[in-house]
Amino acid sequence: MGLWIADEERGLWGPGAEEPLCAAPLGLCACGSAMVCACMREAHVFALDTGRELAAYPLPPCTRRMCALPGALYCLSGDGDSLSLLCPMTGQLRLCVRAGCDPRDLALSPDCRLLAAAGGAAGKLLLFDSVTLQPLRDISLPGVVDAVCFRGAELLALCAIENGDISAGLYQISVRGVVTEILRLPGLPGALLPLPGGELLVGVLGALLILRPDGRLLRRFPCGLPARLRLCRQCALCADPLDGRLLRVPLRDGRPQALYTGGSPVDGMEVE
Repeated sequence: MGLWIADEERGLWGPGAEEPLCAAPLGLCACGSAMVCACMREAHVFALDTGRELAAYPLPPCTRRMCALPGALYCLSGDGDSLSLLCPMTGQLRLCVRAGCDPRDLALSPDCRLLAAAGGAAGKLLLFDSVTLQPLRDISLPGVVDAVCFRGAELLALCAIENGDISAGLYQISVRGVVTEILRLPGLPGALLPLPGGELLVGVLGALLILRPDGRLLRRFPCGLPARLRLCRQCALCADPLDGRLLRVPLRDGRPQALYTGGSPVDGMEVE
């Protein structure tokens, strides 16, 4: 069905759109046959096949991260310090819980039973039951927790650590909650994406890295600061607002290809 681009400066662009579908988008989430676009204080819902707007409703403020299950939309609010469960088509609020301090990222476990939230300035990774939003565990990490993902049963987190200069620390959290530092790089952290073969795509200031399952570097590409990474067939999409590009990143051979340039792309999805 084509490429969706959320550009915070230029608006939301759907496949074949000749003008923006809405202004100042912050993030995207595909929910069945619909695309939900989060803006600063509201959501707009569009049909994936036609781009027609289906609904609009209020959202918790500054919702930059969402994920979905059938009939359920999870929204992480940076300004509201909260995790909410909504009906994706009507916006009806079902549940809402606290989730750190300026939380930054949200991930759903492979079995869809758990939600992990990067708790931001609280310095914690937070685990919730996906049905009840019951808090299950919080794991303390160094610095500000910026990004989180599941890789099988384990968790990975990317943190901003200040010790004179700011560095990005990548941490592995085992099923038992044991925290291990994998690497540390100079500059700000960006985004994480687990890859099908066990590799990990890591975005930090100035670099996009593909790491082997054991943490060794496999490939490295220059970039600005990736805000969002998404899997797309045999490649990944990288939204880089600092460089003003949406990149298609090959996971095996070749160089990244710019699909979109200009503005401030914060998210992108290619939907079949």
